[in-house]
Amino acid sequence: MVIRRLTQDCAQKIAAGEVIERPVSVVKELIENAIDAKSERIEVRVSDGGKSRVSVRDNGGGMDEQDLLLSVERHATSKIARAEDLAAVTTLGFRGEALASIAAVSHLRIVTRASDADAALCLTAQGGAVDAVEPAARAPGTTVDVRELFYNMPARASFLASVRTEYLRISRLIQTYALMHPTLSWTLQHDEKGVFDAPGVEGLLDRIAQVYGHDIARAMLPIEATRNEHRIIGFISHPELKRGNRRDQLFAVNGRAIADRGLSYVLASAYRGILRPGRFPIAVIQITVPPRDVDVNVHPRKEEVRFSDSRMLFDMLSAALQQALTSRRVVGTIPAIEDEETARQRSRYHPGQDVNSSQPTAIAETLSLDLQRQVRLANDEREAEKVRVRGDLRVIGQVHSMYLVVETPDGIDIVDQHIAHERVLYERLQNEFSTSTIVRQLFLLPVRVELPFEAASVLSAHLEDLRQLGIVIEEFGGGTFLYREYPRMLADAQARQGFQELTESLIETLTENAADAKADLADHLLAELACAAAIKAGDRIPLAEAQSLVEQWMTLDDPYHCPHGRPIVFSIPRDELDRRFQRK
Repeated sequence: MVIRRLTQDCAQKIAAGEVIERPVSVVKELIENAIDAKSERIEVRVSDGGKSRVSVRDNGGGMDEQDLLLSVERHATSKIARAEDLAAVTTLGFRGEALASIAAVSHLRIVTRASDADAALCLTAQGGAVDAVEPAARAPGTTVDVRELFYNMPARASFLASVRTEYLRISRLIQTYALMHPTLSWTLQHDEKGVFDAPGVEGLLDRIAQVYGHDIARAMLPIEATRNEHRIIGFISHPELKRGNRRDQLFAVNGRAIADRGLSYVLASAYRGILRPGRFPIAVIQITVPPRDVDVNVHPRKEEVRFSDSRMLFDMLSAALQQALTSRRVVGTIPAIEDEETARQRSRYHPGQDVNSSQPTAIAETLSLDLQRQVRLANDEREAEKVRVRGDLRVIGQVHSMYLVVETPDGIDIVDQHIAHERVLYERLQNEFSTSTIVRQLFLLPVRVELPFEAASVLSAHLEDLRQLGIVIEEFGGGTFLYREYPRMLADAQARQGFQELTESLIETLTENAADAKADLADHLLAELACAAAIKAGDRIPLAEAQSLVEQWMTLDDPYHCPHGRPIVFSIPRDELDRRFQRK
């Protein structure tokens, strides 16, 4: 075996590969430097998802010429001076590799002016080598402009994702840092289009409103816990507000976003029994600990930390979460969220009516509809006698408000009411879509939904895809969208369920299947629409309604599986019943 000393160029590229994985890595390193420089405003501009350009401008302390030259050298940093300082790191960056690694794989330009300097300086570098340092003009602060990332590493460049995927990673990062540092002002532009603008605010809840929307901010519960020098503050969502993944769960330690399985487990445990499996709360939780009690040097990209007393922090967080969920308090002047049944009654308005508006006629109509259904449910025994049996199937009851018991000539079928209804709606939608005959219902008053800016950008890019499915959505601005039209067969049922959670599910489907062919993407979306409007597990339904559902279900092309592949029916043969009761 022959050992060779690597060339400086090769060593720089290897080091850069460890720090700079994709455009979002560049943005992360640059905004952390801007925060450490005591900036009050940070502006991020990217082009082509960051592949061709990333620019970060701040109004922080800036650098003089000596610091500017040192900033692009490896292992040069202003954050620590000796190994002992690692035990008390209070800044986000400290390794001294960011700018040197970026310079090694891009065309780099830095314009900076120290707060006490008369003029600015401009440094240009490419491939890790400094080209020049020249006078320039700008206000105090620093602008770092990175172009043609991985221009000298084509293999690495070929592994980058699509422009939209790389951009979404960057927008998600900006959202995270905006939540962690609410007093700072943030802007993000993509391809010269402004997509996020959040002026600095005093409190975290105000920032949540900027990022997620005011409706979500109204549904957040505050948490707080203090023990010695350790403190936990933040907000978690009311159980009525949930997500289909953990993407909107943020944990920050001393201003640094981290991923920690222990903290995630504590949060999930607090909602166990409150949220059904597959649903997750929104959470923005900030943890402050003495620097000596946390090791931030255990991950190459500083995404994980190690606590000296993790058990104490877990106990603090668990107690704070339990207290918030028990009291179900909502902060400020935001009204309390209604219980599920009241909300369901209020949501049975005309599909275009704002739930916050006051329209006596619509409310009276809603109460009348609910009363009718309650009367039918109360008279199930009499209805059972009136149920018209078609063919050889007869619904004889409902179990746990989830499963329909159906008598057949060969025994008993146990039918999942939600999945069966989902399949019915899905096949009807498929037939209308394949023949371009989806009938749309126009809402007299549009239905409003608010989305985080990342989700809003996804929805905005797919409005035409949704229009082809009978969903007409208008972008209103500021993360607000208006539902103008909706497939008629689903409109009334979806109005009862609400459109906010549906919209988030559609966005998740669009994100996960963006690379699919148009027909496959449409199929995924139709399945989500059917699932959202279908009868839910836990809904009590009259026997006549159940009988009608079973009759429709038996006419389907595939009455055995839902669009997602789950089974619809479980059969118990007559022979098996006889054997169990020892009749044979």
